[in-house]
Amino acid sequence: MVYPTPLTAVSRKLTDNIVITSSPFTRANHFNFGGRMALIKYDDSIIVWSALPYGPEVLKALQLLESNDKQETFNVTHLIVPDREHTLAAVSFKEKFPALKIIAMDTVKFDKFKVDYEVGESLGNQLLTKEVLADKVGIKESVILNNLQFVYLPFHANQELIVYDINHKILFEADLIFNLGIPGTTSGKVTLEQYSPATGYIKGFNPHGGWSFLTRYMQPYSKVGKFLFNKFVNPAKSAAGLKAIYGLDFQSIVLCHGNIIDKNAKEVFKHVFESSL
Repeated sequence: MVYPTPLTAVSRKLTDNIVITSSPFTRANHFNFGGRMALIKYDDSIIVWSALPYGPEVLKALQLLESNDKQETFNVTHLIVPDREHTLAAVSFKEKFPALKIIAMDTVKFDKFKVDYEVGESLGNQLLTKEVLADKVGIKESVILNNLQFVYLPFHANQELIVYDINHKILFEADLIFNLGIPGTTSGKVTLEQYSPATGYIKGFNPHGGWSFLTRYMQPYSKVGKFLFNKFVNPAKSAAGLKAIYGLDFQSIVLCHGNIIDKNAKEVFKHVFESSL
């Protein structure tokens, strides 16, 4: 798994208090999946979802969030690990912001520090509301409790911790669905934000060339993609969790791999996991 060095990325505001940062990311040194981080600000606190390696591009994203390109200090209070495969950059944030608290599944372990708030299998496949997060996970900070909800899918291959922003009706997910093509079509031909001129690639770059030709099928309306997403999630054991997610009033999906889904998001989700819903 490889981030480019130095990291290249493009950041933009999704809402007044949410910035997303998109970067190239290669799996197994061959497959162009792309990566994405979100910075969410509430109550003067910044929550990091799916961290990218801390450095100049992350600094730019933080400055964009604060609308101040000169700012150098930030109140980063929490970091959410979206699944056990998305841990590479968490250490860099913890080193930069030692006081931040990490929210992750209980299977995630770090050598130099502990996860502050662990979500275990007993809390899987259900909506983790304010009350559950406080009573069962131990989260006390209102910035989390008043703005975010979670659904943990412990039987997903990568153990997904889905995040829902209550105020903006946005679903955040890492490996539940990829969108390396165009929702509503069977074609993989699309300009991916993570492999665009904004991240240093030539106009018209084909991210599905060479070894990466298989990634064109990693999108919701590909039969191959739909099959794989269901295989990864283990629908027989995750049906209740998928129903809990579908029951949320989300209007868009911010995902790690591929373009965000900002149109017909619930229909896309239903199409992929219809056998469980």
